[in-house]
Amino acid sequence: MSARADALASRERIIVAAATLVGDRRISMAEIAAAAGVGRSTLYRHFPTRHALEQALATLETTPAAAAVSGRIETLPFRAPGLLGRDEPLPVDVTRILDEVPPHLLPDQLVAEARRVGGVPVALYVVDIDGSHLLRIAGSEEFPPSLDAPPALGPEIVPEGLPDFYIQLQQRLPGCVAEPLWLRGRVTGLLLSVGTPVAPIADIAKHGAAALELARDYTDFIEAARRRKPPTAAAEIQQNLFPPRIARVAGAGLAGTLLPTYEVGGDWFDFAENRDGSWLAIADASGTGATAAGLGAAALGALRAARRSGHDLEQALATMHETVRQLGNPDFHVSLIAARWRPPTATLTWINCGHPPPYLIDRDGNLHELDGPTHPTLGTGDATRTFTATQRRLHPGERLILVTDGVTERRTKHDGRFGTDGINHALEQATSTTAASTVLAIQHALTNSSDEPLHDDATIVVLAIT
Repeated sequence: MSARADALASRERIIVAAATLVGDRRISMAEIAAAAGVGRSTLYRHFPTRHALEQALATLETTPAAAAVSGRIETLPFRAPGLLGRDEPLPVDVTRILDEVPPHLLPDQLVAEARRVGGVPVALYVVDIDGSHLLRIAGSEEFPPSLDAPPALGPEIVPEGLPDFYIQLQQRLPGCVAEPLWLRGRVTGLLLSVGTPVAPIADIAKHGAAALELARDYTDFIEAARRRKPPTAAAEIQQNLFPPRIARVAGAGLAGTLLPTYEVGGDWFDFAENRDGSWLAIADASGTGATAAGLGAAALGALRAARRSGHDLEQALATMHETVRQLGNPDFHVSLIAARWRPPTATLTWINCGHPPPYLIDRDGNLHELDGPTHPTLGTGDATRTFTATQRRLHPGERLILVTDGVTERRTKHDGRFGTDGINHALEQATSTTAASTVLAIQHALTNSSDEPLHDDATIVVLAIT
């Protein structure tokens, strides 16, 4: 009987997790298993295919746990080609929003529209740039101005952390229902309502997420609302350089973060998915404050210029090296790992320039340092440099970890170094093997390893092969 009860409990958790993550079809079965707290084998034992899971969601009217999430159960949002039209106009549309609503009034407009459609009080929350709080950007004062401890990397919520967070949310605000703002597999905020809306507000959340992302280029209001305190000039420079913190690319998941958010200087990470594969990079510029941020921005600009000009990895690093040298300061240099992931051949190619080595977690959870030549930091040495790339095949279930020395050299409570032991301990505490969960676990372990604030930027990037 206990085995059957456990099986029923596992099935219920899977259903609730699937209902929570229903907003984006790019969410994989592995991520649903992670959110449910079960293994992939358990997931596939209950639901052998994604279609079987969709059918289970479609046939269920509601469950108590699911009602706490969204007040309803619905099928995964997929329609066959040719059937993507809707029977009636959407209550809100991205292009209409951008054309008709002043950008600084957009959050208030979204809340007003959600209240009209749902017939309940609504508030819009976005995530603080350091990921520590949800901050109310619009909505009445009956909602708290902030909610702490969302499962977030910077200003994006880790999707597989939503089910547990919703349980916590029900304890804090028992009458509230959450609707996530989905954008390409990322959750950029939440619409909270008092009670279940009389009509679904999922379309408003979906279009609102895209509209808020585009409106950021036209107003400071949205970005200012994400900041609990004034950032340094260096931190503001860096915030405008970052790509999304969480992304899905062909054959893998990507996630990255940087600490401390409000005082960072020269660290950065970047990625782009192109026809020649997915590029990813992590770097640490010399110096501190605005000087390091400016140097980092120049190096990143050179990388993007080379990448967008069709250069290969070696040519891109040569361009970056030349750019740093042309700044004319002999103290300027940049350590970096630049890599490219090619899913058709399952190969990773990388070049290390004076940076901590890349690490690989194998399918058994063991951490290995990847061997390869290390070149001098960019900006040092001869004006003309050549670079030798290293290549390795990666397999499903493996994870690549890139960090800056602010991670490995972090002083711990017992006057030691965080190092690979700290990374290993963090991996043991991770709730799943997704890229986002791995980064989140390392981030938590790093901040908890000492009572002292971070004295150096600490950046983490994970590529998880699916």
